Amino acid sequence: MRRRVRKLLFISVGLAALGGAVHAQSLREIQARNAAAHALEDVRRDLLAGQIDAANAQERARTEGLLRGLEQQRTSSALTAPSMTVAPARALDAPAPREADRASAMSRIDQLTQDALAESNARMRAIRPASEPKR
Repeated sequence: MRRRVRKLLFISVGLAALGGAVHAQSLREIQARNAAAHALEDVRRDLLAGQIDAANAQERARTEGLLRGLEQQRTSSALTAPSMTVAPARALDAPAPREADRASAMSRIDQLTQDALAESNARMRAIRPASEPKR
């Protein structure tokens, strides 16, 4: 890790010297500057990948610890607590009030739709076609 940081520092200093003080006069100088920039980016990418790997390892360890704790709680509570049974669901006698409300709302929507369609048809019939002669 220290080598990467040291390499990053050297490349940064090299880039500053190449880019700031000296103007690239030839193609070789431009290529050298580009190569140094690529090397710097590679070092940054490697450093970031190392940080991501470390964070992922820490998260995996934390998650595994939590899961172990939950598993221990589950096994210890299963041994000490009596098994609980769930009562079967009861049959519903009448539909829920929401279903009745929904059905009445749907019939109301259907009626409003039919009314709007009839009104639209009446308007269309009132319009004379262009092919009809004027009187």
